[in-house]
Amino acid sequence: MNTPPFAPLPVVEPPPDPHLADRLRAAARRTGLLLRTPFLFGAALLRRRVTPPATTLVHRLLVLRTDRIGDMVLSTGALADLKAHFRHARLTVLAPEGALQVLHGHPSVDALVPLKDRRLPPDLVGRFDMAIDLTPDERLHGARLAAATKAPWRAGFAAAGRQAFFTLPTAPVRSDRHIVDLNRDLLVALGVPSPSSEPALHLQPAERAAAQARASALGAAAPRVVVHPGAHYPSQRWATLRFAEVIARLTERIGAACLVVAGPGEEGLAEAIGAATPDALLTGPLDVRGLMGMIAVADLFLGNNSGPLHIAAALGVPTLSLSGPTDPRRFAPRREADVVLRLDLPCSPCGRGRCWHHTCLAALPAEAVAERAQAMLQPVLERAA
Repeated sequence: MNTPPFAPLPVVEPPPDPHLADRLRAAARRTGLLLRTPFLFGAALLRRRVTPPATTLVHRLLVLRTDRIGDMVLSTGALADLKAHFRHARLTVLAPEGALQVLHGHPSVDALVPLKDRRLPPDLVGRFDMAIDLTPDERLHGARLAAATKAPWRAGFAAAGRQAFFTLPTAPVRSDRHIVDLNRDLLVALGVPSPSSEPALHLQPAERAAAQARASALGAAAPRVVVHPGAHYPSQRWATLRFAEVIARLTERIGAACLVVAGPGEEGLAEAIGAATPDALLTGPLDVRGLMGMIAVADLFLGNNSGPLHIAAALGVPTLSLSGPTDPRRFAPRREADVVLRLDLPCSPCGRGRCWHHTCLAALPAEAVAERAQAMLQPVLERAA
């Protein structure tokens, strides 16, 4: 495909950062982690360490994730590799209800257990041969849940002493490693040879058909773009008016049908886009499976770094994501079909959930996004010609 060169992104300088309170909170957090670490290491000295088991000894395997939908999607490759290695095991996943929704019908998963009230369901105690916590940060929630299972083989990531809750070799949490690669590091430590599965999700034909029908009812013909303006933190969200500008330009230039989707609590973002341009096609409320179906029937996903972005990549849909405070080395989709637009600023990525000036995303122009989206849709236009 021959495409003209893209206009360079603007060079901007963020204003001075007055967030003294944020710095103090970060310093207090680091101090707390440093203080807890020796106590946890002391507890670890009293715990007997074991070697990874032979695959034939693991019949009941529990995998834990205590965070959000996107994190679960990025763990699906690890689930496939674990299932292939511990081929005699029944694999159960414990996670919040929303994150579990993406795993319905996944061929590597045998059972799903919702995590409620942050406590391990009592009927899981003593049921598993192995428990693996895939949460790659310093929080202790997943590590404590793994220990509460009383599984003889327990594994997870090493960070600020949380390895004290595990009995098997651990893997360090490295800030320069993609989450998918961190999962592979942990699996290698457990004796899984050359884990290489990529994140992947599965939809039933009926779910795809329902999404096709819904999109058609809204008048969405090819090329079809699913636009998701939401993200977990406000600092991760590009302005709704900018999304509206891109939708208007893509509709005018190439006749794109832009379907705006929103998760629970994000309805106001979709409505703001709809109020700004009549070209936006609002899908209305969708559950997780309905959202997956709508994304699956798109030719392009456009959005911020969020759970739906990772759903799109795992479903094989090309993605164009806008990144500000999020570190693309750790979280961005990385297939050839995935493009990340971000400004090269000295303060980005910062990982903050809020920011007073938001330059990293506020200065990203709508024309640059529309131009890149149009180029990514060109093959669809050529096939339809």
